[in-house]
Amino acid sequence: MLTVKDPHETWRTDLLTPIALSCGRQGLTTSFEDLPSGWRDAPVRTLRCTDAEGSWAVLVTVVRGYRQPTGDSLVGNEFGRDPHAGYDLDSPGDLVYELQVTEDDGSDEPELLEFRLFGDPWAAGMEVLRWAGKKATYSVSPSVERAETRQRRDRRQFDNRQSSAASPPVRIGAVSDEAAADLDALDLSTLCWHFPRGNTGAYLRSAVVALAGYGEQRPHLRGRWLTARVEGAELVVGIDDLIPANQRHRWDNARWLWDRRAANTPAGLRWQVDRVEQAAPAVAAVRRGALPEALTNAGVETDPELDALLTGVPSRLSDAELTAIWVANLYRGLADLAPWRLDAAYRGWRDARQAQGLAVQDPVVLFGLGGVGAARKPKLALDHTGGAPLLRLIHTGSNAVLPYAHWTVPADLVAHLHGWQPSLPYPH
Repeated sequence: MLTVKDPHETWRTDLLTPIALSCGRQGLTTSFEDLPSGWRDAPVRTLRCTDAEGSWAVLVTVVRGYRQPTGDSLVGNEFGRDPHAGYDLDSPGDLVYELQVTEDDGSDEPELLEFRLFGDPWAAGMEVLRWAGKKATYSVSPSVERAETRQRRDRRQFDNRQSSAASPPVRIGAVSDEAAADLDALDLSTLCWHFPRGNTGAYLRSAVVALAGYGEQRPHLRGRWLTARVEGAELVVGIDDLIPANQRHRWDNARWLWDRRAANTPAGLRWQVDRVEQAAPAVAAVRRGALPEALTNAGVETDPELDALLTGVPSRLSDAELTAIWVANLYRGLADLAPWRLDAAYRGWRDARQAQGLAVQDPVVLFGLGGVGAARKPKLALDHTGGAPLLRLIHTGSNAVLPYAHWTVPADLVAHLHGWQPSLPYPH
């Protein structure tokens, strides 16, 4: 605990009071605090401005500084100050306002977002208000695809699925003996029907579907996989070297999508609901953009940063400028979400890792939010509280993902929700 007082406490308080009054008029919480400094072990009287949540703060104090020579400073750094003697207001120099912006990022120490010196209280106060208004400035209204547009795309995809299943355009490439049993069980019509589709209804040309792995499979190591990919107007089935954890379209644990041996898998295991109507309310909520409602009704929890983005508000001041990109990609990425499937999806992923003796400590990524060129990128991830699935915003450099087939609305279920009957060889 500090046992001495700032010898310039009254002087600093008088100089900082106009900023405090300005912040108070804007609804901010203000307080005067004595913070440690590197000057004679004495504290420094500082004004703290923050909002009701207290996740960020602007600290303002007064120091002695000097105007830096033209050309020797970057824009926004017109003043400098001695890191120790500058806190002594009896020392030579100009009275300048030192401003620090910090934000709680979940670590032991808050993240420093800005350190800057200002020549007058008006400029310092305006900078405080600029940071305070950042969330409002960069908030957006989430955009949701029109229902008519979505239904037309669903219909295009359904018609193309029906057509390809009726006359499967599949070519078998070079495969090894270890895949013989899976090739014998490969249902070409079912594979073509379920293969990922783009907006036009045609096969998604970038998709590589991992059907079955061979040899000793480790999630983050390359291994041999039976795959299906697009070449021209055909699907080609062959063997590829893949890192299984990185595959968005991985069907080894969803064999009913291609394997006739799993054709009679019941709806409860394929869809995590027994009847089509059980899924209808959640799908309708997601498609009209009511994601918080859909998640809550499915018992899915969300972290505070994701809560903010779901309402179009910046999750943090430091990333406020990315809000429009993140919100758009979040809603686009969750457009096919089946929230009731998240619990089973996480448990299946966790059980598979534990069966291989692997740790389960980090969440598994669903997709990225974009906008960042750094190695650690913002991504939406699925975690579990022990009692409920939890969606979180994380930053990671890993490319591992939870396969889409386990957390999105299955294509055959989409068809039934529209009242269309898929021409698949097993009962629905």
